[in-house]
Amino acid sequence: MRMRWTAVCAAVLMVFIAGCSSGGGTAAVTTEAPAPKQRAVTEQDRSAAMQLFIDGSLKESKGEFAEAILDYQDALRYDHDPAIFFALAKCYHQLRRYAAASEYAALAVQHEPNRVEYREVLAQTYINAGKLDKAAAEFRMILMLDPKNVNAAFTLAKIMERAHPAEALELYNGIVARQGPSWEVLLQIAQLNSALQRHDKAAEALEQMLQLDPSNLALKQNLAETYIRLKRFEQARTMLTEVLEQNPDNVMLRSTLADVYLQQNDWTSARKELTTILASDSLDPDTHLRIGMAYYAQTIKDTLLIPEAIGVFRQYEKNYPTDTRPFVFLGVLHRGIRKDSIAETYFTRATQAANWNGDAWWQLGWMYFDKQDYRETISIMTKAKQYVPDDFRIFLLLGIAHNRAGQQQDSRVALERAAELNPTDLNVLSSLGLTYDALKMHAESDSTYERALRIDPDYPLVLNNYAYSLSERGIQLSRAATMSKASLAADSTNSSYLDTYGWILYQQGKYDEALVYIRRAVELGDASAVVLEHLGDVYYRVGDRTRAEEYWKKALEKDAKNAALKEKIARGSL
Repeated sequence: MRMRWTAVCAAVLMVFIAGCSSGGGTAAVTTEAPAPKQRAVTEQDRSAAMQLFIDGSLKESKGEFAEAILDYQDALRYDHDPAIFFALAKCYHQLRRYAAASEYAALAVQHEPNRVEYREVLAQTYINAGKLDKAAAEFRMILMLDPKNVNAAFTLAKIMERAHPAEALELYNGIVARQGPSWEVLLQIAQLNSALQRHDKAAEALEQMLQLDPSNLALKQNLAETYIRLKRFEQARTMLTEVLEQNPDNVMLRSTLADVYLQQNDWTSARKELTTILASDSLDPDTHLRIGMAYYAQTIKDTLLIPEAIGVFRQYEKNYPTDTRPFVFLGVLHRGIRKDSIAETYFTRATQAANWNGDAWWQLGWMYFDKQDYRETISIMTKAKQYVPDDFRIFLLLGIAHNRAGQQQDSRVALERAAELNPTDLNVLSSLGLTYDALKMHAESDSTYERALRIDPDYPLVLNNYAYSLSERGIQLSRAATMSKASLAADSTNSSYLDTYGWILYQQGKYDEALVYIRRAVELGDASAVVLEHLGDVYYRVGDRTRAEEYWKKALEKDAKNAALKEKIARGSL
């Protein structure tokens, strides 16, 4: 019986396949459920079933799928050959009735589990029904039956891409190994590797694609961007140059090439590309702003470029007068050439136009802090925290300004808030520890410094401040000396660090050694009243009372309210 059905199927094969790509039929279908278990099949039954199967095949070839289903279902009354189940599955699939299609396809597979075409239809019905796990299982079975089945491997790889990208890549690579490079397969390999951050493998796939299509400009651009991710800048430059020869007006490509030059520290070449872009009619605001930022970054290395950078941003300001983004940059650049009044104007405009911009508030406040105008700094930061209440920098600067203004309790409140917002920032922790120390809250101060050192045991500022705090209390002097030495190793010309180490030596009674470090701190210039007083104390200990009084008086000039220092000068001794 199977041989006879095979012969009939072969006779109508072309008609049978053609029917799968036609339009739908119109007749009603009475049932979608598989027929009940069949009685014993006679030759007459087989003949009737064969005729109905042929009739159905002819209708299917015309796209009359509903009518064909009726014939196939009638055929099942006489014979349950898997070819009939298979035909029904295909017709239901064409009518997008996937539940019925999968039922009949499963019956076909159940009768002949090694027929690849049956499993292919079953897998496709699962895909269309959104049952991807079941579809994947069928494709795996197909590949066990036919390991060279490229379509099955490709479809399975597509299913696996999101949940199992490594398996998908293995399948795609297997396809390439069997049948050679294929554009569609290589594209999938490149995209998957890129998503997995395997940019070297992505580049290999793109390079193979370029061999298949050497003139594809979009592909060259994609490959250049991949080279950039790999920091293979010379290859990226070569590729971008080739593309720009064919498309010289492409602003984005030229901007990318400029970025490559910047990565190679070739400012001359980058500047040439940026100048060309700025003169382009197709220059868009985002690209213009990026160019300004490139100039801004370069001014950190070469301050002579500041006027040119200002020119780029001012041109942007002229072209897009309602855009506030250049204001902070223009403010910082004008500060760089000591035009603080213009800088203040830009920072103020930025805070007024975009009061959510924490950078603008920070720069405006820092400008006054840098001028030691702590009252104005406090005023600006107090206003800023209303608009950017979650920016720890606002509270950090506010706390430091209160500290410098001698308002330690206010400093503590602000810095504690900064620490809540950013509990790992070492500048915040160092400043908070210093404020606790000034308030004689030594347990809190020590705890804060220890917390900071757990984050970074080598942070110089924390090491110095903690060491000084211990030395002032005359405790743990050996540990304080070790910490102070470490801070000096990081910055040997920092006057505060020199004074701290010298003061620890003083507390240890090593006055001659202390004199070397504290005198060096003063010689560096702009010594504080505390450092000057320390030097006076050391001179007194080494027996030079004249110089001791000299430096005590210098300290008093900077801190005229220091009553203890006045008494020291009056009695001429410690």
